[in-house]
Amino acid sequence: MGGQFNTDIVEAVIIGAGVTTVICSINDLTSSVGLIIVYMLALFIQLTWREATEEISYCYDLILRPSSSSGILLGSVLLPLVIISTQSSQYNSSSIHLTDDDDNLAVPCLVFSIACLLCVWLTRCKMSVTVLERLISVRWVVSWVAVMVILHKVPLQGVVALAVSFGGSVTCVWFLLGLLYVLEESFTIGEAMVVAQGLTLLTLEAVNTTVYHTGRELIACLQVLILGGIIIGLTMKPVLQKMPTIYSINVSRGKHKQLGNGANHSNRIQDIPRPFSWKLTAFFYLAMVASIICILLPWLGIMIKSWPLLFGLKFTLMTSEKRTCLVLIWAGLISTAITMVFWLQTSSTVTRKYFHLFTVAAFLPGIYFDVELVFLATAGTFFIAILLEFFRIHQVWPLGEALQSASQTLGDAQDTGVIFLSHLYLLLGLAVPVWLYTGVNGYHIESTLPLFSGVLSVGIGDTAASVIGSKYGVIKWPGSKKTIEGTVSAILFQIPACYLLSYIGILPSMASHFFSISWAIILTSLLEAFTLQIDNLVLPLFMYCLLVT
Repeated sequence: MGGQFNTDIVEAVIIGAGVTTVICSINDLTSSVGLIIVYMLALFIQLTWREATEEISYCYDLILRPSSSSGILLGSVLLPLVIISTQSSQYNSSSIHLTDDDDNLAVPCLVFSIACLLCVWLTRCKMSVTVLERLISVRWVVSWVAVMVILHKVPLQGVVALAVSFGGSVTCVWFLLGLLYVLEESFTIGEAMVVAQGLTLLTLEAVNTTVYHTGRELIACLQVLILGGIIIGLTMKPVLQKMPTIYSINVSRGKHKQLGNGANHSNRIQDIPRPFSWKLTAFFYLAMVASIICILLPWLGIMIKSWPLLFGLKFTLMTSEKRTCLVLIWAGLISTAITMVFWLQTSSTVTRKYFHLFTVAAFLPGIYFDVELVFLATAGTFFIAILLEFFRIHQVWPLGEALQSASQTLGDAQDTGVIFLSHLYLLLGLAVPVWLYTGVNGYHIESTLPLFSGVLSVGIGDTAASVIGSKYGVIKWPGSKKTIEGTVSAILFQIPACYLLSYIGILPSMASHFFSISWAIILTSLLEAFTLQIDNLVLPLFMYCLLVT
């Protein structure tokens, strides 16, 4: 217990150093005070109630990812850090907007974090469970969205801000508990907080774009593609409930999985194993296609005032030869990666890091030559990845078994839940800095180095730390499985990479900003060594906050 406590303390110090760095670089007193309040509150809850995960599991009949810390502190401050550092940076603006008046999202995001922390606190009391379940009902969230649409037409900025903060907080808690309840063993509380806050902000943006028709086509595509996975899951729920899952299939074959608390996984399975059914498979495809054609495509068409498929085809292949060449390069990398998956057939640290190198090979030329194409391509890839998870979880013919076999090769020890998150987090970690890129909306930008946060922290730093640390690492950090040799190698590999980026014209130059860039690399590498959250998600966002300031 002492080792875990020391690890929590060291992680808190690293996060605190990152928060201090951001606060010292911004001129917004409200955001600074809000960050300090969220940090202190989250630190108090994490250190005082490290058993908070067990409390939530008890109250809500949940299973969180085993062998991981709660991640409450990191999950509470990470997304507010991203929003505040982006909106307060030298770029003067962000691709994130709430209304046509460019309202600041920093305060609502801080409020969402506090709401999630209060949810963790209140779930220790059974009486609060009933209150929360009433507040986060789907009916309430739909009503709030309708009120938001009406209030946007009323010139009462204070009322709108109050509705955004309160209604968004409830929606954030709804996402948080929904993720933890539906996707068993997949998340820690901290990771679920980050995802829930991101989905809430994206929902606010989607409401705004749909109502105001802002004309930001790429932002609209991002909103529909990311939220589309949730919409498809909700519309297909009657079909999915009747289909077996990979877990019920494994239970029927005698492959019982032991949980951290000693309970058998078969006791958690609510699905009754059923034989393969062509009828259910046909309904699955019909429901998915109907959701896309009848809901997502019309919605996107309304937002961009164009035919979505025609827009995508024209944007991708009919704009320039450079863009077409990038698409062909990516197709070649994807084909090679798929071939390697079925050729290797074994899971190891080195095997998984091969695919990190593939992502570096895809993102480096993409960000350098055509960041807008990367913006749209990553959103589309994430949507496809969510759809493929439906196929894998429910073993839908003909892709289900092949995807499950591939996931065994690519998955790691943290992929223990209903959904495999490592590859999704890897894509998000590399893509989110690009999605926040101001140049997409036509703003002048002086630096592009933050766009490479995911490439540097995960593609280069984490890969070097994992490979060298697992092969040559001897001295371990106190209370951690990570080695000092791995952390040092991560730092030493990222610094030359920044020099190389500076050489090809990426600003700011490593030579003129050596200390600030090195500080970001060192803090991120230390966080990789001590955090028990999935680093594919948290490292790129943490480095982005430090580089963008």
